[in-house]
Amino acid sequence: MRHAALAQRQRGFTLVELLVVLMIIGIAVAMASLSVGGDDGGSPAEEEADHFLLMTRFVSEQTVLDQEVLGLFWEPRSVSGTTQQQWCYRWERFRDQVWEATSDFLEERCLPEDMQLEVRVEGDEWQYDPRQDPPRPVLVFYPSGEATPYEMAIIPDRFGDAETQRVEVSMMGEVAWLNRLSEEEWERWE
Repeated sequence: MRHAALAQRQRGFTLVELLVVLMIIGIAVAMASLSVGGDDGGSPAEEEADHFLLMTRFVSEQTVLDQEVLGLFWEPRSVSGTTQQQWCYRWERFRDQVWEATSDFLEERCLPEDMQLEVRVEGDEWQYDPRQDPPRPVLVFYPSGEATPYEMAIIPDRFGDAETQRVEVSMMGEVAWLNRLSEEEWERWE
């Protein structure tokens, strides 16, 4: 009887053994996909627009979930050893009547040096003013889900095959990468 129970037990795999095998297969597939490519052929401007879009959608959702006001700040930075500037952005939260840094998951990010930035806030062209103290955000998301109407263009210096990438935020807090909208989506967005 004991021998039959032991033989029956050895015929199948335990759930833990199956989970370990699935985990090993998952890790192998992930490593293979990273080593094979990971580059979808997008231009650096597309990569920056994609990152900005993902972060902006995340911030939009966080403001509603956490009932906080979050704002976007752009600032040009001098590139050491050159006369060039690169645009950097950060997200801050509005607390106790002042803008303050957010947590680590919303780190500051800078566009590559060879990219320019154009921003429109509420339909008007925005220019950085270093005299403005404290600086004002160019885009604000509110707990109600609303946002400052905002348009942004990331413009590569080398035009070649790269094109300007445009991102827009509506007053209702909807975020769209205009270069990636289909015709049907484009008609709904306008």
